Amino acid sequence: MTKTAEQPKLLNIYQKLVEIRKTVDVFVKDSQGYGYRYVSGTQVLKKIREKMDELGVLLVPIVLNQTHSTFNYTVWDRENKRERPKTDFVVTGDMKYVWINADDPSDRIEIPWQYMGQQDDISKAFGSALTYTERYFLMKFFSVPTDEDDPDARDTAKQNGKIDKKENGKYKKASKNQLDYIDALISRRVTADWTKEMLYEKLKETMGVDKEPSEWTVEEASKAISIITGRFE
Repeated sequence: MTKTAEQPKLLNIYQKLVEIRKTVDVFVKDSQGYGYRYVSGTQVLKKIREKMDELGVLLVPIVLNQTHSTFNYTVWDRENKRERPKTDFVVTGDMKYVWINADDPSDRIEIPWQYMGQQDDISKAFGSALTYTERYFLMKFFSVPTDEDDPDARDTAKQNGKIDKKENGKYKKASKNQLDYIDALISRRVTADWTKEMLYEKLKETMGVDKEPSEWTVEEASKAISIITGRFE
């Protein structure tokens, strides 16, 4: 009598997501903590998607609504040594992520979520909103540790999960993106009593530096961002 081969057990969507989460945990341990940092987020997502393909799991983003507005401010044009106006587009809205079991499309989980993005072009604002929303949705959904995320420093050079602050033994100068971001943060705090120049002077005093922002290092710019968004009064 021929023995019938045992059919593999089909997993439901919850069981498949647990298997995906196990893969993420292994990835974090193998990376000695660096894999879960923001700068290595691409590696985390790649690992998740590989397991999704293997198990037959789809993640479908569905945008439910959208609102947009403009944010006008000034930035310091270091090349021409003058202020210039700048406009960013801000898009926000409700959405949901739907996990679907490809073996049984009726087996699904819907997660309410929100998205938001800010860029100098409305299309880029929407695109970046979806990109970063997906990244953080997956990291939060699978409980990937994010203690060392540093989105404010995402445009600076990094190596092995750490900011590459030095070059030829000297601290690197802050990037244009960092300085523009600081300028935008300062501009939002301008009032009748506090001009931008006064705010910059107080920021430099708080930081303990006596040089212009254009001469700041990556480390000093990161410190400035931390002060402005945290304890800077």
